[in-house]
Amino acid sequence: MGGGTSTGGSGSTGDLSIVIDEPFAPAANWALETDDAFVLTKAGCLETLAKYDTSGALKPMLAVSWKQSGPKTWDIKLRQDVKFQDGTPLDAAAVVGALKHELGAKAPAAAFSPETIAGVKAVDDATVEITTVAPDALLPYRLAAPNTGILAPKAYTGSSTNPKGTCTGPFRISKEIPQQAIQLKRNTSYWGGSVKLATAEVRFIADGAKRATQVQTGEAQIARKIPVSSVQNLKGGSGISVQTQELPRTTELVLNNKKAPFDKVEVRQAIQAAIDTKAITKAVYQGAGRPAVGPFAPGEPWTPEGADAVQADTVKAKALLAKAGVAPASIKMQLIAYNEGAGFSDLAAVIQQELKAVGITVTIKTADYASVEPDLLSGDFQAALLSRNHLGDMPDPLGFLTADYTCKGGYNLSHFCDPKIDALIEKAASTKDPKTRYADYAQVAAELQSRAVDVFLAHETESAAVASGVKGYAVHPYYTLTADLSLGSQ
Repeated sequence: MGGGTSTGGSGSTGDLSIVIDEPFAPAANWALETDDAFVLTKAGCLETLAKYDTSGALKPMLAVSWKQSGPKTWDIKLRQDVKFQDGTPLDAAAVVGALKHELGAKAPAAAFSPETIAGVKAVDDATVEITTVAPDALLPYRLAAPNTGILAPKAYTGSSTNPKGTCTGPFRISKEIPQQAIQLKRNTSYWGGSVKLATAEVRFIADGAKRATQVQTGEAQIARKIPVSSVQNLKGGSGISVQTQELPRTTELVLNNKKAPFDKVEVRQAIQAAIDTKAITKAVYQGAGRPAVGPFAPGEPWTPEGADAVQADTVKAKALLAKAGVAPASIKMQLIAYNEGAGFSDLAAVIQQELKAVGITVTIKTADYASVEPDLLSGDFQAALLSRNHLGDMPDPLGFLTADYTCKGGYNLSHFCDPKIDALIEKAASTKDPKTRYADYAQVAAELQSRAVDVFLAHETESAAVASGVKGYAVHPYYTLTADLSLGSQ
């Protein structure tokens, strides 16, 4: 399948093909409770009941509306004109079956799990009732998470999830080359109208420089997550544009709050004060990021007003250690930098030198993330670098804050626990008014920053290389290949 080449014919909906380079391949046999769901939404196959707009709004997708009929009950009205790619209708029974399959997963996604969802049932052919464990004002946001995507019933009849022919999106999978690519064809019966591209290929290429090169050579038309070094090269070329957008993603130094001496707030604050985030963003990220002001970036509606990056101050760091009664030389910190983290090896080396200036010895451990995650989850570590998307679990910070900073959070790598923070996050979950809810998030963020629960380092950006002639593309955490994406004169 050639990139951007004609497949014959003319047709009002176009006859061209596109190649898109993605960094991550499916790794869990298309299990929707995993990140494989994001691969499928980006490939234009999988769709959800609600659609997330980067402005922060939710729009109808497979559902036309949703209404909270009681404190713990939501009624979801479905579109009447949708068919799965195998020709079967999308009705309440199919939606209930798909959502129950997600709830029954061995490790359900944080956005939609038995911890938050009490039940799902069909009221009639076009209405699904979802009951939550506690009052939950954010159920519609959960239904926009790719992990709650809806596949046809036959997708779940085998030993693994099968998205081939069972999606509702503008593209259907025609061929899969394991760990290398998926090829797709236009869904000619798409409920959303005409699909401009006839075919597409999504390639999984881990090497960021190679992804950038393929756009330069014309082998691909879009390449996501281009490394900073490649961005600088591409900006000088012709026929290629670079789209850069700040992500809801922050790089942080995770500190194990349960392990001495990091159980002392002054020690954590000392480490925070010793690290120069401005120097890090300049040296490691080469300007493709901003010094972190906490878990959320400036300009986001849930960021504390006036939040600013901590100023590096070695004198203050030493004074905080003295206040804690901890001699700097007694801190022998092992820092985990997993291989998949962009720039983590360089970042770890900078942190090592900056902490050395206050007398703290840092040794660096590098490994694949899969090999270190069990220790991170169990608490058998001291410190680790982490890149965390606070809208990854669902398009609202509630999922992130619940998973990472509540006492029973499923991804609480900091092993931080404060019942008052739990109560504030629980209050936010039941708050309908966005401004009030965002104020609660801001209060939590301010607490995390002031107590140095983690050391937030940099707010990240994502750059995509886009060939000339590509129309209808925008950087988005969930969607890449869409019905409106086109080439040339389309």
